[in-house]
Amino acid sequence: MVAQISGKVAFPDLVEGTTGFKVEKLDPGNNPDDLVLFNELEKAARNFIRYIDRTRTRYHGERPNDVGKQFEEVFVEELKKTTLKPTQLKKSGYPDMKVVDAFGRVTYLESKVVSKNWDNGLRSFYYSTGTKIDSDARHLVIAWDIREEREKYWKVAGYKLCDLYALSNIKVKLEYNSSNDVLYTEEMVVSSFNL
Repeated sequence: MVAQISGKVAFPDLVEGTTGFKVEKLDPGNNPDDLVLFNELEKAARNFIRYIDRTRTRYHGERPNDVGKQFEEVFVEELKKTTLKPTQLKKSGYPDMKVVDAFGRVTYLESKVVSKNWDNGLRSFYYSTGTKIDSDARHLVIAWDIREEREKYWKVAGYKLCDLYALSNIKVKLEYNSSNDVLYTEEMVVSSFNL
């Protein structure tokens, strides 16, 4: 029997509950520091797409998700050309990047790819433990619109930038898990048999 706890929760509450850090709203209309951050992110994203178009760079992969990591490093290089200081977070899981702005504030940025259908019901965002989150911050997703130009070769055609502060009613499922070296110890095994 598998025990699971599930429900729906707002993303800011989930992050604060799992990490102790607050999710801050990106508010470029009312916060001048957020406006600078927003403008720098937009500049980097647009310059990245222009670079892809100008160089006719295409990314090879069986599926859209196969190409996402390939161009993440190129986008980080565009971010470095702004006043932002990006760091690619190497471990898997949310978030992909930590960005420090000119005011010393942290923004976490997740890079995603979307091909064709922006309004389907498939899972497109995943959050597990938040172990890479180490401060109060804005949390954003940059979703790249990619198109298959010819078989298994993809181009980046556009983007959408989303503020996760407004993400609510997300499904949460808590699972217990263990590795073999923890589970099959002398203290845990009560019976065994081998030929």
